[in-house]
Amino acid sequence: MPLLRRRPRIQLFTPRVVVAGRPFITRVVLHCREAVPLEFVDVELRGALDRFRERESGTEERVIEFLRQRARVREAGPLAVGEHSWSVTFRLPPGAPVSYSGGSYRISYTYHVHASVPWWPDARAAFVAHVESAPAETASPPATSVFASGPTQGESPNFELSLGTTVVGPGEPLRGAIALADARRHAYREATLALVALESADGFLGRTSHRHEVCRWTLPADRLREAEPLAFTLQLPDGVVAGFDHGGVALAWYLHARVDVAWSRDPEVWIPLTVVGRREPALQGERAPPAVGTRRVEALWRDVATRCGLASEPGAMHGVVAGAQLRISREHADGRGAVAVARLTTPDLGLGLGLAGAPAKLVGRDMSQTTCLNEHVEKLLERCPPRAADDRGLVFEVDEPGRDAAALRRFVDDVKAVAAALAAAREVMPAPAAMAAHVPAWERAAGQLGGRLQRACMAVTGVIDGLAVAVRTDWDARGRPRRTLFEVRPAVPIDRRHHLVWRAEDSAPPATELPLAPLWPGAGEIVVDAESVRVALDGPLADPLERIDQVTALTVVGKHIEGRRGHYR
Repeated sequence: MPLLRRRPRIQLFTPRVVVAGRPFITRVVLHCREAVPLEFVDVELRGALDRFRERESGTEERVIEFLRQRARVREAGPLAVGEHSWSVTFRLPPGAPVSYSGGSYRISYTYHVHASVPWWPDARAAFVAHVESAPAETASPPATSVFASGPTQGESPNFELSLGTTVVGPGEPLRGAIALADARRHAYREATLALVALESADGFLGRTSHRHEVCRWTLPADRLREAEPLAFTLQLPDGVVAGFDHGGVALAWYLHARVDVAWSRDPEVWIPLTVVGRREPALQGERAPPAVGTRRVEALWRDVATRCGLASEPGAMHGVVAGAQLRISREHADGRGAVAVARLTTPDLGLGLGLAGAPAKLVGRDMSQTTCLNEHVEKLLERCPPRAADDRGLVFEVDEPGRDAAALRRFVDDVKAVAAALAAAREVMPAPAAMAAHVPAWERAAGQLGGRLQRACMAVTGVIDGLAVAVRTDWDARGRPRRTLFEVRPAVPIDRRHHLVWRAEDSAPPATELPLAPLWPGAGEIVVDAESVRVALDGPLADPLERIDQVTALTVVGKHIEGRRGHYR
């Protein structure tokens, strides 16, 4: 062994984002350029609170460590030349504060790797851990409205503010509306809205709080009108984090609204906001705020929802109609104000559905299917034309009928009638003309695969040995069958190292641990991703049972991935 030892080089592989309360795996790698003795190798996750305090001499900082989790991944012994790795599972306590940098404190998490080398300086390395809250799994709660007044209610300047929701996430829009009271009497100027973080921390003399303004928006006076409430949309910064209260520190969020009034005390209001983790677009708060200063509209919507057999919530109603999800909400359209939007979400129709012409009509890729569909829905759509349409559903929109219960109810009944007509059309939908002659063979295949034929798109889904399998036809833009896809979906995610995309024009099949050899011959394309294994054959298939070997081979691959046959790592 040389006199001067060379310490091992340290690498750490960890998730980009850590979620409190969920276990996660961290892998430490030591690269040894020469054999080296070790006493131990430790991996440690630390959480620290860095508090700031302004002094005359400058900013004073005090660091408090509130979390330390340590795992020993290697005991004493020599390490040979080469690469050595160990994995360790950490889990932050549920409710642990997220990574945050504010005006009075900073919360940070770091990994520390310590490789102890006897009689020589140890190898150490530190890495930053980014902690976020779990993604929100529910949609935004109902809207809210608040009233702000001066010192003497009824005489002082005041305003009313409404928000579409009080639950928001990073980078999401927050819709609202504001209306001033008695604008002719009071000299209103601009209105300001600010996103404020209320930072609290326990100290020697109790809990102290600090307000930290994150961003501010200004509504000019010339846009504020007493008779016409002003609708606005605030775009939250991407860097906002979910609120927390854990380990002696807390973070709460508020929207501070204030209207500047000449020669008077400015009315203001603080609205608590619930900031959650990042959400899917479908769960974000997109609904319009309630009409400012009126409660009758909400009562009207609740009454119509009850009469139409739907569940109600402020500004919206929803339910299930003929197997489709229906949601009708009040939203804001630029240049039109409030509108009622109905979103009808259906099971996949498989028709290549869209809108064409003026007035717009439903069209699919096959003329016979389009004719069948329009026989059921054309007259209904003349009375209630859709704004958008695809195989997953339709969207309808009308100017806000909130002051006319009969008009709102007619709109709801029209959309419900369309949902029932779509369900009826789906049951009698013919197969595309290009493959109508192959329906009996495909129905036999569906029976053997334990599934059902979807005639509209000529697809069979079934289950073999607990594996979800599918055989479906892929169509081009002109409604011609382009190719046939065979697919298997294992019950576990497919490891990234197995992912591949191979096409027949490629030079040779790539090397892989999966048993794909029986699938290469005759395949035009093979794709393996996180969810499924897909094999594409050029052209349509008259009888799926002619290629049952493809299905059998795919099930073998699926079992291999699930670990039911062979060793899957």
